[in-house]
Amino acid sequence: MANCKAMICAFQMKEQVPSYEASDSVIVSRPKRAMWVFGLADHAPCAWLTYRTEDIPDRFAGPSIEQVRAAFSGMDDDPVVRHVLHSLEQAPDHVFDSIHQVRMRRWSKGRVVLVGDAAWCMNTYSAMGSSSSLRGGAALGVALREHPDDLSAALDAWETGLRPYITRQQRSARIKQQRFVPSSRLAEALGSVVLDLIRRVVHRRMAAEYTAWSALSGTAR
Repeated sequence: MANCKAMICAFQMKEQVPSYEASDSVIVSRPKRAMWVFGLADHAPCAWLTYRTEDIPDRFAGPSIEQVRAAFSGMDDDPVVRHVLHSLEQAPDHVFDSIHQVRMRRWSKGRVVLVGDAAWCMNTYSAMGSSSSLRGGAALGVALREHPDDLSAALDAWETGLRPYITRQQRSARIKQQRFVPSSRLAEALGSVVLDLIRRVVHRRMAAEYTAWSALSGTAR
């Protein structure tokens, strides 16, 4: 099991952050800690707080809300942070846990097979949980079809073919962690630059597609 040296707290808010639309998502990030609000048009928003720490065992010694407030101390000058922390105290329940990456040497034994989160559970930073589960299940089906009379060979082929993909996704969590919770001011600045470039590329692509569609519609008329 790989330790990401980070904690997460997640819960459902009763209402969106004031001055934001229901479907807006908000990010407040500082070195080693970040707060995300995921807005949904037809559902109450969800808050996601994460921070880096070296003393994970001690983080479970006291009330989780106090631990979170201590971790985000100094950020409550931001109205978004104040609203989310207040909402956390009012929430009927929340998730508070450390972030690790489970790595198993084998995903099967005899006729018992683990697939998806039961086998290679992706963590919060890596994501790809649903995609890897679908891919793993589909690959298992193919392997069983190609080795109908030899279960051991089917499972060996399945794992040999799938494990490199799963390993890449698990390793990517270290890189993606910088996007969710930057380790330094430099990492935070670089992340902002990358996000800005992505937004510009997406905007240009959408503008080009809209222009092409408009031209095509005009021709059709």
